[in-house]
Amino acid sequence: MHSITIIGRGRVGGALEQRAIAVVHSVVAIDRASFPGWCEHATPLGDVVVIATKDDVLPDVVAEIARAKASALHDVVVMHVNGSLGVEALAPLRACGARCAAAHPFQTFGSSDPTALDGIGWGVEADDAAWGSVRDLIASLGGVPWRFTDMTHERKRRYHAAAVAASNFTYAAYELARRLAASADIPADVFLVPIMQRTLQNASTAIADNTAFAITGPLMRGDIDAVRRQLESIPASDRQLYCHLSRALLDVVGANWDAATRAEMESVLGG
Repeated sequence: MHSITIIGRGRVGGALEQRAIAVVHSVVAIDRASFPGWCEHATPLGDVVVIATKDDVLPDVVAEIARAKASALHDVVVMHVNGSLGVEALAPLRACGARCAAAHPFQTFGSSDPTALDGIGWGVEADDAAWGSVRDLIASLGGVPWRFTDMTHERKRRYHAAAVAASNFTYAAYELARRLAASADIPADVFLVPIMQRTLQNASTAIADNTAFAITGPLMRGDIDAVRRQLESIPASDRQLYCHLSRALLDVVGANWDAATRAEMESVLGG
């Protein structure tokens, strides 16, 4: 069992707090309002301090902890959970004797539901002295710790961009589908949810088996007339988004098309 202080009680911090309590860790959670008081009082830090704040406030939080808790940081494991920043963001705490790690849960958090932590990968940069504790903590929370070696700033940004592509970009497609379902007067829950779930299942299978994605549709077939008819039929307000998404798909599936067919498809899509 770890004694954990979690700084930040947003979606990620809240999920971590609930899961840590559920697996019988001792937890103290600090929100934004209570952080100044926590800094000024001689409160024990515990074995692990988890900083679950937003990227833009992380440097200030780190600096304040280093100022206020310097004498208490020796041999304490401190980890932040931001995806785009590395372990170097904790340098002021390392200078105080803390064992540091950047440990990012590779997940999208729509709420503080702790089940979002189940079975997910965590990308970890860690001091050698911190790795064992961080690895064991992540495993206890239901995650899969994956330690990065020779991590560069460019690789870290690519890592985070992979999460954005896997999650955020899909929302654009789902939002277009939702709008078009409404304009076609069909219930989104009946028609969209099953096809979205099957698409995710197909994608998951392809990634796990390292095989091609199962994909159908007029653009995949190179059916230029069908794409043109779809584009002409949808509300004008949604055509630009349809074209943007179709051009992105064309970049993926059209690499081996003949030049004339690709050029004609790009012309239909305004490329």
